Amino acid sequence: GQKLLLQLQQIQNAASKLVMGKYKYSHMEDDLKTLHWLPVKKRIIFKIALLVYKSLNGNAPPYLHELFGYTSHGKSVRLEVPKTTTRHGARAFSVIGPRIFNSLPSDIRESSNAMTFKKKLKTYLFSRCDLELNFDPRKSVLIHK
Repeated sequence: GQKLLLQLQQIQNAASKLVMGKYKYSHMEDDLKTLHWLPVKKRIIFKIALLVYKSLNGNAPPYLHELFGYTSHGKSVRLEVPKTTTRHGARAFSVIGPRIFNSLPSDIRESSNAMTFKKKLKTYLFSRCDLELNFDPRKSVLIHK
C-alpha cells in the first residue's frame, strides 16, 4: 500500500527531474507544479473522481454507471455509498468512488462537461497541499494532514 505509493512518487520525482533537465541530487522544489503534474496520491484521487463523473454522464462503460445509486436535487447529485465491513471492501471502486465524488465541492461535481470538471478538479487538488486519500469508511475520504 503505502510503500508502493512511495515508490511510485519517487519514480515520478525522478521523471520530473529528467524532464526539467536537473541532476539526480538537485532539489526539485516546485518541479511537479511547474510541469502541472499532480503527486501520485492526488493523481489517484483525480482519476477516480473523473471516472465517476464520466460514468454518471454516460461517457464510460455502462457497467460502471450501474455501480452507483444516487439522489438528485436539481443539478446537485449525491451518490449513495454502500456499507462495507472489510478493509478491502472500503477500497472497492463502488465504495471509494462515491466517497471521493461526494466530498468534492458542489461547483466541481456540477460541472457542465468533462473538460471543465478536469480543470476545476485539478485546480482544487493543487490548491489543497494537505489533501490525502483515506480508505477508512468511518472517516472522511479526503483528509487534511
